[in-house]
Amino acid sequence: MMLQPITDVQELQRRLVGSHNDYLLQDELPAHRVHLVFAGPFKGETVVWNACIETIEAYAQHHRVDDDPQQFINIRCENGVHWIHIGLNVQQIDQAVVKRSMIMVRNYKRLSEGRHEYGARSKTL
Repeated sequence: MMLQPITDVQELQRRLVGSHNDYLLQDELPAHRVHLVFAGPFKGETVVWNACIETIEAYAQHHRVDDDPQQFINIRCENGVHWIHIGLNVQQIDQAVVKRSMIMVRNYKRLSEGRHEYGARSKTL
């Protein structure tokens, strides 16, 4: 069950107190798809990312993909909620993948809404 999205950075910080993490994970690891919430930059301000990270194989079970699918980031903002969906060419999502994904989002300075593809599977596996 996915929790209600969080939009307020201070609310996220309150929920993180005592967790020893800088994100709220809503699923058990390892998995093929996980939902989490974390803070990060977007267009010059700190926002709460309501995120889904999944393997390309898990994504392909519900979406059409090319023979050599690319990894992707899909960002959308609706009613003050910042959603980010990340599809990766990995076997499973574990804590290391979660942390690397958050670092990627936090370090990328020009995030924008929409779907952005990169790194075909044949080049990343």
